Amino acid sequence: MKCRMCGFEFDEKELKNRGCVGCGKHGHCNQVHCPNCGFGNHPELEEEFEFINKLKNRLKIGKKDKNYF
Repeated sequence: MKCRMCGFEFDEKELKNRGCVGCGKHGHCNQVHCPNCGFGNHPELEEEFEFINKLKNRLKIGKKDKNYF
């Protein structure tokens, strides 16, 4: 996983305390906190952002192809 705040890359499966300790959900929290900066990243959003970026890249390629004369 790549932290959306600081860009640090880490394996979220290797973290001991994945969830937020202070939120009250203790072990049931969806956030994965970056070991570098502590920012709470959502794994579900990571998948959505990846899909959106792929879609944007495809749209850009399509526009470039149409502009060739």
